[in-house]
Amino acid sequence: MDNIIKRDPYMASVSITSPEESKTERAEVHSLTMPEAARLLSREERFMATVAAMNTLLIEKEIYTQQEFDEIFCNWAQAQISKPKPQRPGWRSKFLSFLGR
Repeated sequence: MDNIIKRDPYMASVSITSPEESKTERAEVHSLTMPEAARLLSREERFMATVAAMNTLLIEKEIYTQQEFDEIFCNWAQAQISKPKPQRPGWRSKFLSFLGR
């Protein structure tokens, strides 16, 4: 059971780049307003924040469980990885294909 990842109970999605930052930076985030946060974050970070907030609310309000979310996420991922990369979101860029990805 040493391989079990413990999730922060207040966040349904973990930061991809720095999971440990999510908990420690929470106090600083509460002092931001929505317009300030939107201005400071990149487009991708704003999208990620939106998804994290929505998933957190849905789990906390018991609309679905973490296990149900994980199952749906993994099913979607499996469907995507079965497609050729040029047909997948995020892999359609000519720049990325130039890099050999």
